[in-house]
Amino acid sequence: MTSLHRKITLAFLTFAILTGSLAAFSFLDLLFLENQMQQGMVINTLESNVQSMRREEKNLFLYKDEAARKEAVSLAAKTLQLLRDQTAALEAVDDNGQLVSLNGALQDYHRQLQQYSLPSPPDGEPEAVIRTLGHQISRISEDLFVQEHQLLQRAVSGAKWGQAIAIGVLTILLLIVGRLLARSVVEPMKRLIEELNTIAAGQFERLPIQSRNAELIALRKAFNRMLSELEARRRRLIQSEKLAALGVLVSGVAHELNNPLSNISSSCQLLLEEMDNAEHEMLMEWARTIDGETERARRIVDALLDFGRRREPYRETVNLAELLERTLLLLQGEFRKTRTPPVVTDLPHELVMQVDVQRMQQVLINLLRNAADCGDGVQITVSARQLPADEVRIPDNATVIGEPRCDPRTVKQVTEIMIADNGPGIAAADLPRIFEPFYTTRKTGQGMGLGLYIVQEVVQEHEGCIAVTSNPGKGTQVIIRLPEKR
Repeated sequence: MTSLHRKITLAFLTFAILTGSLAAFSFLDLLFLENQMQQGMVINTLESNVQSMRREEKNLFLYKDEAARKEAVSLAAKTLQLLRDQTAALEAVDDNGQLVSLNGALQDYHRQLQQYSLPSPPDGEPEAVIRTLGHQISRISEDLFVQEHQLLQRAVSGAKWGQAIAIGVLTILLLIVGRLLARSVVEPMKRLIEELNTIAAGQFERLPIQSRNAELIALRKAFNRMLSELEARRRRLIQSEKLAALGVLVSGVAHELNNPLSNISSSCQLLLEEMDNAEHEMLMEWARTIDGETERARRIVDALLDFGRRREPYRETVNLAELLERTLLLLQGEFRKTRTPPVVTDLPHELVMQVDVQRMQQVLINLLRNAADCGDGVQITVSARQLPADEVRIPDNATVIGEPRCDPRTVKQVTEIMIADNGPGIAAADLPRIFEPFYTTRKTGQGMGLGLYIVQEVVQEHEGCIAVTSNPGKGTQVIIRLPEKR
């Protein structure tokens, strides 16, 4: 447990780090500005030399002054030397790659001035060449001056905003640190001590505490008492939850089994009482009732066994079309009772999956039974397709269990199975609860509410997801997405 001293030290250390960070940032910013200013001085020197050189050039041609020519030659040499000595600074300013042109023009200009002699030739060709080169040098130096000025302006503006932002961030962080320090050291400690001592004072044995800080000793005592109380309450809560879950399970099983057992008992009593007097057809009817209710009780027990059975799926390759065909053969009798038309299928014949065949057939049976039990003559459609792992077309209003979108780095593709019907649909209030165990909207004796719960358990065992969308009066769609690992 940290002490008050450590917390306060940490706060001051944080303050020192933040202040040092601001100082370092400011120092680096000033270094950058200093570098920009040095570059600006180089450009200014270059620009000054070029302007002086051009003035001496004008004096040479205007007054035929040999001293002006020599001065211009000297300035051109100095400028060339500046280019050689300050290459790095000039390249940092040169955004358009003009230094090469400037250097070449200066060398030609310097050579032409050295070769120029008075009196000048009557055709004026050397003067024209020198003037052209001088004009090119002036233009490039002016461009470099403008670029340097723009860079300096941006640097100053950036430094200004950087300092403002850094000061603002530092102020906010210091306020946060100060607030956290005040909230985490003095005020909450006293409040927690009073509250926890009020809740747990005198109820549990005191624990030995190794500390010289009175506040921390009191806080440790209060926490020990609180933890002891919470542990006791947690144990009681777990026991209560176990009893409640067992009660729900027993109540559901008793309720579901009570009806068929009552019918069996009533039919047996009638058989015993009317064995000698009842007609043969009536005796057969009672016997059929006993047989049917016995089968109903067996299905309830099977459903409970499926509910309680947990095992790792045994995956094997199966053709989905063939699996559906075998499933429909098992459901032929039930579909005849509900007068369900033939199921419409749209499955690629080559579509195969890596699944637990028995568990996946159980999923199809439960979903097809649910669709057929919606009402007589309900049309059922089963379709499937394979999609990329990250492609999702599940409606926004669907109730979804699991994650529809898979990671393309680990999942090769996804098999999407859709079972749709044109039945009465599911009410909006019931849709969020359809996957809860023992939740059903059917009449008593027509279902335990475990079918969809088992379906979503199997789908999650296969690391897939299931989505249900329904519009009352327009039918229901169940979409299952099963990933195929790379």
